Amino acid sequence: MSIRDLRCHVTRERLFAACAAFMLLAASASHAESTRFGADVELLYDTNVNRAPISSEEQSDTIVSAEGHATRSYLLSYRSGLILRGGVRFTGHTEYSDLSHLSALGRIAYRYQPNPGYTGAWIELAGNAEVRRHSDSDLRDGYLASAAASVGKYFTDRVRLGGGVGYEKRSSDSVVYDTTNTRYWGTIDYRITPRATLYGSVTLLDGDQVFNTASPTYKGLLATYAKAIETDPALAKAFGGTAPLAYRMEAETFIYELGLNVPLKGGQAIDVSASLFDTKADASGQTYDGAMLRAVYMHRFH
Repeated sequence: MSIRDLRCHVTRERLFAACAAFMLLAASASHAESTRFGADVELLYDTNVNRAPISSEEQSDTIVSAEGHATRSYLLSYRSGLILRGGVRFTGHTEYSDLSHLSALGRIAYRYQPNPGYTGAWIELAGNAEVRRHSDSDLRDGYLASAAASVGKYFTDRVRLGGGVGYEKRSSDSVVYDTTNTRYWGTIDYRITPRATLYGSVTLLDGDQVFNTASPTYKGLLATYAKAIETDPALAKAFGGTAPLAYRMEAETFIYELGLNVPLKGGQAIDVSASLFDTKADASGQTYDGAMLRAVYMHRFH
């Protein structure tokens, strides 16, 4: 067995172990009143799934994902609480199936509200972890871990504002996808009717970004500025069977999102949103942009 095969085997075993642990958690917690279960189904259209800096190389993809999760809450005091969540998600790419992946997810969040009440501000500290295994893209297999601090407040019964800062570390079988990022964001929710909420957000992602290109004219630029480079077979079908280059650079990404959430009966809801992203590399000035359209069906079981 090669080193790469061994690493893939270990990653697969960790993922299956995490999935099994979630199922055991769900089974053991099914009788607890504070445990809630949910399922989400998402349809996503990405206009630049390969994050190409050249418009002629941009590839679009339609992505379908399904997630099941369990959430348990603990009231620590009159002003604070703890939330635990575990889940499993499958993400399927219809055009670039090698990018499809299975993930085991975990989250822990501590929330504190200094002044209890509907309009009282709250503070949240959260940690997230994900183990990810792709259909046929060893470059991307690995895990993601993040920590974040955020604040939020209802100013009226219709308006809520929030913001925060987070740090994310990704570790993969390829150094190209060994990335670290700092995230800053601000959000606003506006309840336009008793059953519909319009929301928007602005996010700044500062740190490592992975670009992708098959253009030979970029070779000199990559040799000067890229922190890591590797061929990416998962996207070869877009370039006549020739694997393009995936390369990592320091960059800033701005993400702008506008969405609408509409609750339905029986713990169900529909959420639709549109996002624009715009990235610029710090040293080379290289850029890519694109858009994502998303529709999500959510069902919470009480």
